[in-house]
Amino acid sequence: MSLIRKKSEVQLNKEVVRVAIAAMKDAADNSDWNFSNKFRLLQAEHLSLNNRHCPVTVLPLYEESIESARKSGFIHEQGLACEKAGLYYKDVLNMEKALEYLNQARECYEKWGSDIKVAFIQKELDALKK
Repeated sequence: MSLIRKKSEVQLNKEVVRVAIAAMKDAADNSDWNFSNKFRLLQAEHLSLNNRHCPVTVLPLYEESIESARKSGFIHEQGLACEKAGLYYKDVLNMEKALEYLNQARECYEKWGSDIKVAFIQKELDALKK
């Protein structure tokens, strides 16, 4: 694949992400209780890709997503935000915080009744404890 083609695909992907985040912001502006946690999670994930080692900008967004999902009663989305925060901490090598968030994710998924997600998170936790 040529370098020009790769750059073109990267630009297209960036535009798709920008549009998705803008659309989710509009949705959150119109229905905060339903979309705020999703918007914050998208922002956190986007920033985590671009600012991998800058937790100061990323972590508050994960926290806002977790809290918003909790307040709205979206236990599965709370679990997802906890999971993503835990995996972010794992990537930046803060294993104590990774364990904390992944344990929270497991609890959410257990309450939600998703055995598949519980098993996935448990594998992550077991690997971190080694």
